[in-house]
Amino acid sequence: MTWSAAAVRLAVPPLVSGGLLLTYRCSSACRHCLVRGSPARPDTWIDPDMADRAFAALARESCLEGIHLAGGEATLRMDLLLDVVRLAVRRGIPLDYLETNAGWCHSREVALDGMRRLREAGLRAVLVSASPYHNEFIPFHATRLAVEAALEVFGARGTFVYTSLAYEMLSALPGDGRHPLPRQLEAWGLDGDPRGVLRVYPVVPGGRAVAGLRSCWTARPASAYRSIDCYQDLTSTSHFHLDPDGNLFTGLCVGLAVATIDDLHPDITAGAHPLFDCLATAGPHGLMRLAAERHGFVERPAGYVSRCDLCLDVRGHLAGTGLYPELRPIDFYGPDVAIPPLRPE
Repeated sequence: MTWSAAAVRLAVPPLVSGGLLLTYRCSSACRHCLVRGSPARPDTWIDPDMADRAFAALARESCLEGIHLAGGEATLRMDLLLDVVRLAVRRGIPLDYLETNAGWCHSREVALDGMRRLREAGLRAVLVSASPYHNEFIPFHATRLAVEAALEVFGARGTFVYTSLAYEMLSALPGDGRHPLPRQLEAWGLDGDPRGVLRVYPVVPGGRAVAGLRSCWTARPASAYRSIDCYQDLTSTSHFHLDPDGNLFTGLCVGLAVATIDDLHPDITAGAHPLFDCLATAGPHGLMRLAAERHGFVERPAGYVSRCDLCLDVRGHLAGTGLYPELRPIDFYGPDVAIPPLRPE
C-alpha cells in the first residue's frame, strides 16, 4: 500500500527561528512539557563540538532570524551553558534568549551572579518560565528572584516572563512556595473546571500534556482525526528545535527527525522516511492504519484528546519495533514520570 495520499514534495524549508536543546535533563517534570524533560531523563548533554557544529550549520541558513537556548533545564550545567553562549557569539548566531525555569535561583546573590556571567558571555536576554505547571516544582520565590535579577542585569527589554498573567496569579498565592496544581486552581476559583488552567497558561496538547492535563480536553475516537494531515506542521521552521544529538525537529514534533545538523535539508522520500511521509500526507490516522496493518497497533479505547495524542500513541508503539530510525531520541518513547491527575478518575 502507498501511504502518500498526494503527490506532495516534502522538504525542510530554510530555518527561520528555533531553539537549541542542551539536554533533556530537567529539575522539574512539568505536566505540559513538550520534550518530556525530567530528573529521570539521562544525564546527557550536548558537547561543545556538537554545539559548534550546530552553530556552523545554522550560520549557513539564509533566513535564520534567531535561536534560543533551552532544555530540559540548561542552567543545570552553567559552565557548559556559558561555553555554548560563547560559541554562538563566535559563530555570529543571533541569540534571542535563554529559557529557564529559575530553579537555580536560590538567593538574590546566586541569581545575580548567574545572570551577570551569562551577560558577560554574550547573552542578551532571558526568558523566565512562570506557569502553574512549573510552580508544582519551582517555588515562586525562585521565579521572582530570577525575574528581579534578570531585570537588573538585562533590563526590561532583555527580560521576558512567560506568561506575565501566570506570574501575577502565582504572586497572589500564599507562602511564596510550591503549590500542587489542584490547589492553585482552587485558590483561583477554577477547580470546578480543570480547563480553566488553559486560560491562565495555554498548552499545546502534545508531549507530556496529553497525560498530565488529559482532563482539560475531551477525548474522541481516532476516526475524529481521519481527515487531518500534518504537512503544515512538519514543514514549519518558525519554531524548530535541535537536540543534544544534533537531531532537527520541525514544527513542534519532538521525537520525529529526518534531518540532522550534518544535513538540515535532506531528500525526504516515502522509502527513506516512511513515518514523516505518512504523517505529512495522511496524518496520524493514516499512521495508525500503517501501524495497525504492519505492526498490530490497537486503538486506545478511551480515545484521544488531540491528533498529537493519537500520533504519540502510535509512534510509541512503532518505536518498540526498532525499525524506524526517524523516531529519535529513542528514550523519548520510554517510560515517563508519573503525574497526579487534576481530579480523581
